[in-house]
Amino acid sequence: MTWRDRLGELPIEQRNLIEGGGLSQRFSKMPLGITHPALIGAFYGILITLTLLLPLGENSNWQKNWVRDWAWIGVWIILLNAIVSHISLLVAGILRRPPVSLPRSIVYPMPFLGLILFTIILITDLENNLPDPLILPAQYFSLMLLLIPGPIYVHMTWAPRWRLLCKLEDNLDPFEGEIYTPKKTELEDLQSDADFDSAIESIEKEPPLINQNEEE
Repeated sequence: MTWRDRLGELPIEQRNLIEGGGLSQRFSKMPLGITHPALIGAFYGILITLTLLLPLGENSNWQKNWVRDWAWIGVWIILLNAIVSHISLLVAGILRRPPVSLPRSIVYPMPFLGLILFTIILITDLENNLPDPLILPAQYFSLMLLLIPGPIYVHMTWAPRWRLLCKLEDNLDPFEGEIYTPKKTELEDLQSDADFDSAIESIEKEPPLINQNEEE
């Protein structure tokens, strides 16, 4: 049985907490093995690496070694995102905290704003017009807007939710403990007790004819 087969056993509040929003529901439709938080973090790193292709190439004037530099930066971005996401899973397992929904209006536009700002700084003459003390902070701020949303989502939302889904998949109650599943012998005992009680009730309602004859 999958975790979806056991989801109906939970209260509606816990069910909504486990299912999450639209992005989490898209990930939860996939097998849990390929939606490990480290893999989700690495996937976000791949997306960021692809978005940096044009800005870095244009900044280097498409010289011979620009692909090597871009690939080297991309490998580090992917690796760091995967490591940070795996650490988030370990922290979620230690703290046992529930997933938190992030404000979409703030988090979702951040990568696009960071990419726009980073591209403007690299391609245009804005970098030359900025004072020297502001050049590096502007670059770091744009990179922070670009890189931070993915790890924040994994740390606050997906890593705790993935832990809950795995516990539910393993026939465990993610909020209290093990879900009690009666064994076959226990079910047979319960059935026999129910038959015995029903037999007693029928006797009480309809006394045997022997007793009626004795009373007559």
